[in-house]
Amino acid sequence: MIGDVKYKDVKKQIQKYFKNWSQSVAVNSIVPKPSANVQYTQINFVDVPDATQSNLSITNNVNLKMNDEDYHIALITNNILGGGGEGYLFKNLREDKGYTYGAYSSLGTDRYGASRFNATAKVRNAVTDSAVIETLKEIKRIRTEPVDAQLLKDAKAKYVGNFVMALERPQTIANYALNIKLNDLPEDFYTTYLQKINDVTVEDIQRVANKYFKEDNLRIIVVGNGADVLENLEKTGIPIKYFDKYANATEKPVFSKPLPAGLTADAVVNNYVTSIGGEANLNKINTILVNSDVTIQGAPFKPKATIKQMAPNKSYMEIVVEGMGAVMQQSFNGESGYMVQQGQKTVMDDKMLSVKKAEKGLFPELYIDASSLELESIMTIDGTDVYKVKVTNGDVASYRYYDTKTNYLVRTEETAEMAGQTMTTITDYSNYKEVNAVMLPNTMKIATGPQVLSFETTEVKINEGVSDADFN
Repeated sequence: MIGDVKYKDVKKQIQKYFKNWSQSVAVNSIVPKPSANVQYTQINFVDVPDATQSNLSITNNVNLKMNDEDYHIALITNNILGGGGEGYLFKNLREDKGYTYGAYSSLGTDRYGASRFNATAKVRNAVTDSAVIETLKEIKRIRTEPVDAQLLKDAKAKYVGNFVMALERPQTIANYALNIKLNDLPEDFYTTYLQKINDVTVEDIQRVANKYFKEDNLRIIVVGNGADVLENLEKTGIPIKYFDKYANATEKPVFSKPLPAGLTADAVVNNYVTSIGGEANLNKINTILVNSDVTIQGAPFKPKATIKQMAPNKSYMEIVVEGMGAVMQQSFNGESGYMVQQGQKTVMDDKMLSVKKAEKGLFPELYIDASSLELESIMTIDGTDVYKVKVTNGDVASYRYYDTKTNYLVRTEETAEMAGQTMTTITDYSNYKEVNAVMLPNTMKIATGPQVLSFETTEVKINEGVSDADFN
């Protein structure tokens, strides 16, 4: 118990309220021995067909305890490799290559010797293989190259600062007391902590990196879209084993199925138009107003969205949070547009305006040039077979996916440059319902990088509730 209390008072309360407590079951402290590391470095691949990015976990088991002489050195070693924004992994994969928002590592401890080293990142499909190679390069680097003296000094300073700041929290003191008991630590473990951190040398870092980062026995776990990433992963030369999502060994997935003879991309698009209502009914629609409930992944609030569209290409979207007002807006009036996010208004640049101006009609399939279409394959999304159609507009390619049975559009995939980085936006459509003789999706999920927004339609209005003034 940590706080502004007197020991005698607390002791009396504990004796009063807990005196009748007794051990009700026997405690089994026998812990199974951890499994051995893999015999050779290998990729363990889990296929997630609709994944918009790959999750990487490069790991090996370690036997490191807090009372080991290597403990303090291990803290600094991991910090230099991937403990934060100053680590090798972050500077390479994020700052230099732009593969990910962040790349980190951890080196765990366990009193039973059952912990692991783990380097992680979430990366774009297109750079999955490159991210694996660069991570392995940084692991090899810290094992073979003496760390820069200034970098080591900075890593020590960070730990010293964090240690001192943590002492201001009562729970830290409680945890330290528990650690001493649970991990069989010497009573002076924390009073000598800073000295042991400052004693770490360049030679210590290289020795400990070789001991705990098993370059030749790494399990490289990749969870991602096999159709997009496996071909390049195979080119790395690293052996690949395949597993299902429950970690059961399996065969290499089949990523595409044979296309029906004579089927063209133009026919797939025309079948979609027919299935949702036909060209005549779609051409009758001049405006669409949609109100939706929104879920933002990781957000504690439930916003509402209003989306307005007017042919040929005017659009407006607003997301509102009760008590906070509009948290996001985007508007395009056919010639110019703007975006507002977190109170900051940004005028659309020439590249984005060019894309917006090129859009035609409320249903793009009515205007897509057949010569720009290519039927690539049949693949599976969430258990549903879909036709993958590539749409080429100049140097830019996007993808549209249509259900092989209903012909409905179930996904679009577009890549654009944002803030100096190439980002892919995946939009999923489902739950089609009829409105004015036209089938419209009532559920939409938009994923851009780590940000995911889900829209559930509450109201749809066709040819009412929208005017030119809405886009100014």
